[in-house]
Amino acid sequence: MRRLGVLIILALLITALSPGVTGTNVTGKVSVEINPNSELLSIVYYLAFGRNDPFIIERGGYLDDVDRYFGPYRNHPAVGMLRDYLGNSESVSERDMRLYYLEDELLLCTKPPELNPGENIGDRWTLDFIRALRDFAERSHFMEFYESHRGYYDEDLRIYEGALSLLPPDEFMGPYLDLSNVRFEFKHPFLVAVHGHSFNPVKDGVQVYGAGGMVPLVRRDAQRTLWSYRTARDTMFGLPLNRDYLNNTGLDRLIYLSFVYHELGHDVTVPALDSSEKTHSLRYLEDTIEGHMPYLARYDLHFWWDDMMIYEGFADGWADFALSNVDPDYVSLSLWLQRGWGEFWMGDMVELYWKYAGMSRENGVPIGDYVGDMLDDLSSRIPPEKAETLFQERVPITPLMAFDRGAVTGKVVVVYGTRNPDPTGTERDRETAELIADNLRAFYSDWDGNVEITVKADVNLTEEEFRENLVLVGGPYSNAVVDELDEEFPLRFVPVGGSHWVLEKNANWSIQSYLLTADEADPVKTGELGNVTGEAVVMAVRNLNDPENYIVWVAGEDRDLTALFQNPTYYLSSYEVWSEKGIEMAFYVQPLASS
Repeated sequence: MRRLGVLIILALLITALSPGVTGTNVTGKVSVEINPNSELLSIVYYLAFGRNDPFIIERGGYLDDVDRYFGPYRNHPAVGMLRDYLGNSESVSERDMRLYYLEDELLLCTKPPELNPGENIGDRWTLDFIRALRDFAERSHFMEFYESHRGYYDEDLRIYEGALSLLPPDEFMGPYLDLSNVRFEFKHPFLVAVHGHSFNPVKDGVQVYGAGGMVPLVRRDAQRTLWSYRTARDTMFGLPLNRDYLNNTGLDRLIYLSFVYHELGHDVTVPALDSSEKTHSLRYLEDTIEGHMPYLARYDLHFWWDDMMIYEGFADGWADFALSNVDPDYVSLSLWLQRGWGEFWMGDMVELYWKYAGMSRENGVPIGDYVGDMLDDLSSRIPPEKAETLFQERVPITPLMAFDRGAVTGKVVVVYGTRNPDPTGTERDRETAELIADNLRAFYSDWDGNVEITVKADVNLTEEEFRENLVLVGGPYSNAVVDELDEEFPLRFVPVGGSHWVLEKNANWSIQSYLLTADEADPVKTGELGNVTGEAVVMAVRNLNDPENYIVWVAGEDRDLTALFQNPTYYLSSYEVWSEKGIEMAFYVQPLASS
């Protein structure tokens, strides 16, 4: 990790030379900015939907200034048009898609107040909205506000610039494609969490590769830092995030860099995937995911385009290949998280990138020209008849998988403990159980079928309900069901001393663990927390009483720590242990045939 530490120091020196700017050139061919077009859209969005909207990022004094400066324009036609257009979305996820496409179109326009649209914008509503935005920008003197608030953008830009300095795209990608007529541009909003996306127009005869929007942290990535907690939003369901984070700018840079190279992976591979007849032949990989996680499939496999997960796998593979040059432990963690998302072919995908990237460099052939060969190799490694078996052997058990199963069965029982001799402890666990149930009801709100969410005391759980998908709230001291089952869990709370509990590992489980630390130079390590106090855990396992169903366990050393995981719906690790000394993310598989 010595190389990463040196690179971070260099990145800090670079960003220290450019304080208070809305954008910067990281190299001669790489730039990043808080884009005025994106921020103009963000401010109009804020005026349309208010501070409590799930896409709004809490930016403190910046929001107060927006209220004061733009308050007189709340009834401007641009605000009304956006409110009508996005307000009639059928779901949070549909609004996410509409907002993303709208920002993508605005990035093709010149900067405010001119906002001259790109040549290919043909949608009448979008053109009318751009005209309304132009009028809004002129009347409000938007650019004066934007320029005078550059200092607010510094924290995000320092992370973006520092990340790009770790692995400049022009330097890394040069050996794998012709960059003689290419620039890299990364354009981001500040106030609104627009879905991250590729940005690859041809401008003045120059091919641009880059990204717009923001890091899609929730579910797809590990939102576990203070900065990502503040900026991440659940743009699928609008649910709140848990406060299980640490403060590590080094990890922030890795998260952003992974996003950047994921989008660049689309630039490299999408043309070949679009033109190849072989792409659709791998549809069975997506069908395998859908067989296990149909609710996830509804949103991520089909919502955007057909064969999406094949495209995502190629983009994720490029990101993993690239970041292995910076932090191999982070890449190892990312591979597990990607498998938790259902991409059970990701290990093969990275191996194929190493193979064909070497050939690309040696032969002077663009990496995209090898996509057809990679598709052939992938289908040989994972033929249709082996897909189900390999999914079972590779994809970890996760809370997200467990709750997807709840959509299928139509029932989840949230169970709180009643054995705590302190009645206030029992009442607090019941409140946590109710909050979890409320979040689950919101989570299932867009599922076609009905999902019954029941909250029950441990003493009232029936024999039949023991076989359902369960959420157990509290440790063995308070919850009788946990006390009955936890010897079979991969970890359990055991008492130490007179008043503390620690999590003890079950030696019979094969577990791969990673530590997220506060060390900027080495933010991700293989290993485990060990016996520390002050822990909270969210964990998923198969239900021993019916292995097709699952148990999700939420607990902490005390009632406050138990309440940390009030929204357990977005976890792609088998369990997460949070403590002030670090976060442990662990993974294990439980093939159904061996349960």
